[in-house]
Amino acid sequence: MLTSNEEIVNALIISTSMILFFAVLVVISIIKYRNKHKEFVERENTIKIELVKTILEAKEQTMEDLSEKIHIDIQQSLSLVKLNLSKLLIHPDNIEAHKIKEIKELIIHTIKEVKGISKDLDPKYITGHTLEENIVRQLKRVEENAGLDTVFNTSEEEINISHEKQTFIYRIIQEAINNILAHTKATQIKIELINDSNEFIISISDNGQGFNTELLQEKKKKTGIGLLNMKHRTKLIKGVFMIESNLNIGTTITLKIPYDV
Repeated sequence: MLTSNEEIVNALIISTSMILFFAVLVVISIIKYRNKHKEFVERENTIKIELVKTILEAKEQTMEDLSEKIHIDIQQSLSLVKLNLSKLLIHPDNIEAHKIKEIKELIIHTIKEVKGISKDLDPKYITGHTLEENIVRQLKRVEENAGLDTVFNTSEEEINISHEKQTFIYRIIQEAINNILAHTKATQIKIELINDSNEFIISISDNGQGFNTELLQEKKKKTGIGLLNMKHRTKLIKGVFMIESNLNIGTTITLKIPYDV
Protein backbone atom coordinates (compact mmCIF):
# COMPACT_ATOMS: atom_id res chain seq x y z
CA MET A 1 0.00 0.00 0.00
CA LEU A 2 1.27 3.43 -0.90
CA THR A 3 1.39 6.10 1.74
CA SER A 4 -0.39 9.38 1.15
CA ASN A 5 2.98 11.10 0.52
CA GLU A 6 3.95 8.51 -2.08
CA GLU A 7 0.56 8.89 -3.78
CA ILE A 8 1.04 12.65 -3.91
CA VAL A 9 4.55 12.26 -5.36
CA ASN A 10 3.28 9.80 -7.99
CA ALA A 11 0.41 12.13 -8.87
CA LEU A 12 2.86 15.01 -9.24
CA ILE A 13 5.16 12.91 -11.42
CA ILE A 14 2.25 11.83 -13.67
CA SER A 15 0.88 15.37 -13.85
CA THR A 16 4.31 16.81 -14.65
CA SER A 17 4.90 14.14 -17.28
CA MET A 18 1.55 14.89 -18.90
CA ILE A 19 2.24 18.64 -18.81
CA LEU A 20 5.68 18.08 -20.35
CA PHE A 21 4.16 15.75 -22.96
CA PHE A 22 1.54 18.32 -23.99
CA ALA A 23 4.16 21.08 -23.88
CA VAL A 24 6.33 19.09 -26.30
CA LEU A 25 3.30 18.56 -28.54
CA VAL A 26 2.60 22.29 -28.50
CA VAL A 27 6.25 23.11 -29.32
CA ILE A 28 6.27 20.57 -32.14
CA SER A 29 3.00 21.98 -33.46
CA ILE A 30 4.37 25.52 -33.34
CA ILE A 31 7.54 24.47 -35.15
CA LYS A 32 5.51 22.63 -37.80
CA TYR A 33 3.22 25.62 -38.20
CA ARG A 34 6.17 27.98 -38.56
CA ASN A 35 7.80 25.68 -41.11
CA LYS A 36 4.54 25.39 -43.05
CA HIS A 37 4.06 29.15 -42.88
CA LYS A 38 7.64 29.70 -44.04
CA GLU A 39 7.15 27.27 -46.93
CA PHE A 40 3.88 29.00 -47.82
CA VAL A 41 5.49 32.46 -47.78
CA GLU A 42 8.45 31.22 -49.81
CA ARG A 43 6.10 29.60 -52.33
CA GLU A 44 3.98 32.75 -52.57
CA ASN A 45 7.10 34.88 -53.08
CA THR A 46 8.37 32.46 -55.72
CA ILE A 47 5.03 32.58 -57.52
CA LYS A 48 4.98 36.40 -57.41
CA ILE A 49 8.53 36.64 -58.78
CA GLU A 50 7.83 34.02 -61.43
CA LEU A 51 4.54 35.71 -62.33
CA VAL A 52 6.27 39.04 -62.98
CA LYS A 53 8.93 37.24 -65.01
CA THR A 54 6.25 35.39 -66.96
CA ILE A 55 4.33 38.58 -67.74
CA LEU A 56 7.50 40.30 -68.94
CA GLU A 57 8.47 37.33 -71.10
CA ALA A 58 5.00 37.13 -72.61
CA LYS A 59 5.05 40.85 -73.41
CA GLU A 60 8.56 40.60 -74.83
CA GLN A 61 7.49 37.76 -77.12
CA THR A 62 4.40 39.71 -78.15
CA MET A 63 6.55 42.75 -78.99
CA GLU A 64 8.84 40.56 -81.10
CA ASP A 65 5.83 39.18 -82.97
CA LEU A 66 4.43 42.67 -83.50
CA SER A 67 7.78 43.98 -84.67
CA GLU A 68 7.96 41.21 -87.25
CA LYS A 69 4.37 41.86 -88.36
CA ILE A 70 5.04 45.60 -88.73
CA HIS A 71 8.23 44.94 -90.67
CA ILE A 72 6.85 42.29 -93.00
CA ASP A 73 3.13 42.94 -93.34
CA ILE A 74 2.34 46.59 -92.65
CA GLN A 75 5.52 47.96 -94.18
CA GLN A 76 4.90 45.87 -97.30
CA SER A 77 1.28 47.07 -97.57
CA LEU A 78 2.27 50.71 -97.17
CA SER A 79 5.06 50.32 -99.73
CA LEU A 80 2.57 48.93 -102.25
CA VAL A 81 0.16 51.79 -101.51
CA LYS A 82 2.97 54.29 -102.06
CA LEU A 83 4.06 52.58 -105.30
CA ASN A 84 0.54 52.50 -106.74
CA LEU A 85 -0.14 56.12 -105.75
CA SER A 86 3.13 57.18 -107.38
CA LYS A 87 2.07 55.51 -110.63
CA LEU A 88 -1.30 57.26 -110.50
CA LEU A 89 0.38 60.62 -109.94
CA ILE A 90 2.71 60.07 -112.88
CA HIS A 91 -0.18 59.17 -115.18
CA PRO A 92 -3.24 60.98 -113.70
CA ASP A 93 -5.11 60.79 -117.00
CA ASN A 94 -4.81 57.00 -117.10
CA ILE A 95 -6.41 56.11 -113.77
CA GLU A 96 -7.94 52.63 -113.81
CA ALA A 97 -10.80 51.75 -111.48
CA HIS A 98 -9.28 48.42 -110.47
CA LYS A 99 -6.04 50.17 -109.40
CA ILE A 100 -7.95 52.49 -107.09
CA LYS A 101 -9.79 49.47 -105.71
CA GLU A 102 -6.47 47.69 -105.04
CA ILE A 103 -5.15 50.72 -103.17
CA LYS A 104 -8.34 50.95 -101.13
CA GLU A 105 -8.12 47.25 -100.19
CA LEU A 106 -4.48 47.65 -99.15
CA ILE A 107 -5.36 50.61 -96.93
CA ILE A 108 -8.27 48.70 -95.35
CA HIS A 109 -5.95 45.74 -94.70
CA THR A 110 -3.34 48.00 -93.12
CA ILE A 111 -5.92 49.67 -90.87
CA LYS A 112 -7.10 46.22 -89.76
CA GLU A 113 -3.54 45.17 -88.92
CA VAL A 114 -2.90 48.37 -86.94
CA LYS A 115 -6.09 47.76 -84.94
CA GLY A 116 -4.92 44.24 -84.20
CA ILE A 117 -1.57 45.54 -82.99
CA SER A 118 -3.24 48.09 -80.71
CA LYS A 119 -5.30 45.31 -79.13
CA ASP A 120 -2.19 43.19 -78.54
CA LEU A 121 -0.51 46.16 -76.82
CA ASP A 122 -3.40 46.41 -74.35
CA PRO A 123 -2.07 45.63 -70.81
CA LYS A 124 -5.07 43.30 -70.38
CA TYR A 125 -4.26 41.25 -73.47
CA ILE A 126 -4.01 38.10 -71.32
CA THR A 127 -6.23 38.60 -68.27
CA GLY A 128 -8.84 40.55 -70.20
CA HIS A 129 -9.74 37.49 -72.25
CA THR A 130 -10.67 33.89 -71.54
CA LEU A 131 -8.13 31.09 -71.80
CA GLU A 132 -9.83 29.89 -74.99
CA GLU A 133 -9.64 33.36 -76.58
CA ASN A 134 -5.95 33.66 -75.75
CA ILE A 135 -5.22 30.26 -77.31
CA VAL A 136 -7.15 31.20 -80.47
CA ARG A 137 -5.18 34.45 -80.73
CA GLN A 138 -1.84 32.65 -80.39
CA LEU A 139 -2.76 30.10 -83.04
CA LYS A 140 -3.99 32.82 -85.39
CA ARG A 141 -0.59 34.50 -85.06
CA VAL A 142 1.09 31.22 -85.97
CA GLU A 143 -1.04 30.88 -89.10
CA GLU A 144 -0.40 34.46 -90.19
CA ASN A 145 3.31 34.73 -89.38
CA ALA A 146 4.60 31.15 -89.83
CA GLY A 147 2.10 29.68 -92.29
CA LEU A 148 1.42 26.54 -90.22
CA ASP A 149 -1.95 24.84 -90.06
CA THR A 150 -3.52 25.01 -86.60
CA VAL A 151 -6.32 23.09 -84.90
CA PHE A 152 -8.03 23.99 -81.63
CA ASN A 153 -10.52 21.69 -79.93
CA THR A 154 -12.18 22.64 -76.66
CA SER A 155 -15.08 21.51 -74.51
CA GLU A 156 -18.33 23.44 -74.63
CA GLU A 157 -18.02 24.68 -71.06
CA GLU A 158 -15.74 27.69 -70.55
CA ILE A 159 -12.67 27.24 -68.34
CA ASN A 160 -12.83 29.61 -65.35
CA ILE A 161 -9.44 30.17 -63.72
CA SER A 162 -7.63 32.95 -61.87
CA HIS A 163 -5.74 35.68 -63.73
CA GLU A 164 -2.54 34.43 -62.10
CA LYS A 165 -3.00 30.90 -63.37
CA GLN A 166 -4.05 32.05 -66.82
CA THR A 167 -0.88 34.13 -67.14
CA PHE A 168 1.28 31.09 -66.34
CA ILE A 169 -0.64 28.91 -68.79
CA TYR A 170 -0.46 31.58 -71.51
CA ARG A 171 3.33 31.67 -71.24
CA ILE A 172 3.64 27.86 -71.13
CA ILE A 173 1.62 27.54 -74.35
CA GLN A 174 3.52 30.43 -75.93
CA GLU A 175 6.85 28.81 -75.10
CA ALA A 176 5.65 25.44 -76.41
CA ILE A 177 4.63 27.06 -79.71
CA ASN A 178 7.97 28.89 -79.96
CA ASN A 179 9.81 25.58 -79.49
CA ILE A 180 7.70 24.00 -82.22
CA LEU A 181 8.43 26.84 -84.64
CA ALA A 182 12.14 26.90 -83.84
CA HIS A 183 13.05 23.24 -83.64
CA THR A 184 10.50 20.74 -84.98
CA LYS A 185 9.97 21.51 -88.71
CA ALA A 186 6.27 20.86 -88.11
CA THR A 187 3.51 21.83 -90.52
CA GLN A 188 0.66 21.63 -88.00
CA ILE A 189 0.03 22.56 -84.36
CA LYS A 190 -2.93 21.13 -82.50
CA ILE A 191 -4.17 22.27 -79.08
CA GLU A 192 -6.90 20.50 -77.14
CA LEU A 193 -8.58 21.76 -73.99
CA ILE A 194 -10.52 19.21 -71.96
CA ASN A 195 -12.68 20.27 -69.03
CA ASP A 196 -12.90 17.65 -66.26
CA SER A 197 -14.56 17.72 -62.85
CA ASN A 198 -11.48 18.48 -60.70
CA GLU A 199 -8.96 19.51 -63.35
CA PHE A 200 -8.60 20.59 -66.94
CA ILE A 201 -6.19 19.11 -69.43
CA ILE A 202 -4.28 20.95 -72.14
CA SER A 203 -2.43 19.08 -74.87
CA ILE A 204 -0.14 20.79 -77.38
CA SER A 205 0.84 18.56 -80.30
CA ASP A 206 2.87 18.93 -83.48
CA ASN A 207 3.64 16.67 -86.42
CA GLY A 208 7.31 17.58 -86.54
CA GLN A 209 10.52 15.58 -86.46
CA GLY A 210 10.37 14.80 -82.73
CA PHE A 211 13.36 14.66 -80.43
CA ASN A 212 15.07 12.73 -77.66
CA THR A 213 13.29 13.57 -74.38
CA GLU A 214 16.62 13.22 -72.55
CA LEU A 215 17.18 16.82 -73.65
CA LEU A 216 15.08 17.70 -70.61
CA GLN A 217 18.10 16.92 -68.48
CA GLU A 218 20.54 18.94 -70.58
CA LYS A 219 20.17 22.39 -69.12
CA LYS A 220 22.72 23.89 -71.47
CA LYS A 221 20.59 23.16 -74.51
CA LYS A 222 18.10 25.88 -75.42
CA THR A 223 15.28 23.43 -76.13
CA GLY A 224 15.88 21.69 -72.82
CA ILE A 225 15.80 24.98 -70.91
CA GLY A 226 12.47 25.86 -72.54
CA LEU A 227 10.96 22.56 -71.51
CA LEU A 228 12.34 22.87 -67.98
CA ASN A 229 10.78 26.34 -67.70
CA MET A 230 7.41 24.96 -68.77
CA LYS A 231 7.70 22.12 -66.28
CA HIS A 232 8.68 24.52 -63.48
CA ARG A 233 5.77 26.87 -64.16
CA THR A 234 3.32 23.99 -64.31
CA LYS A 235 4.56 22.83 -60.91
CA LEU A 236 4.07 26.32 -59.44
CA ILE A 237 0.33 26.10 -60.20
CA LYS A 238 0.28 22.55 -58.81
CA GLY A 239 -0.12 21.01 -62.23
CA VAL A 240 1.41 17.94 -63.84
CA PHE A 241 3.66 18.30 -66.90
CA MET A 242 4.12 15.40 -69.30
CA ILE A 243 5.86 15.13 -72.64
CA GLU A 244 5.93 12.41 -75.27
CA SER A 245 8.02 12.63 -78.43
CA ASN A 246 8.75 10.23 -81.24
CA LEU A 247 11.26 10.78 -84.01
CA ASN A 248 9.64 11.65 -87.36
CA ILE A 249 6.17 11.52 -85.76
CA GLY A 250 5.94 14.53 -83.49
CA THR A 251 5.67 15.72 -79.93
CA THR A 252 2.80 16.11 -77.46
CA ILE A 253 2.98 18.16 -74.29
CA THR A 254 0.20 17.52 -71.78
CA LEU A 255 -0.67 19.73 -68.82
CA LYS A 256 -3.04 18.60 -66.07
CA ILE A 257 -4.10 21.63 -64.01
CA PRO A 258 -6.28 21.37 -60.89
CA TYR A 259 -8.95 24.00 -60.32
CA ASP A 260 -8.34 24.34 -56.58
CA VAL A 261 -4.95 26.06 -56.50
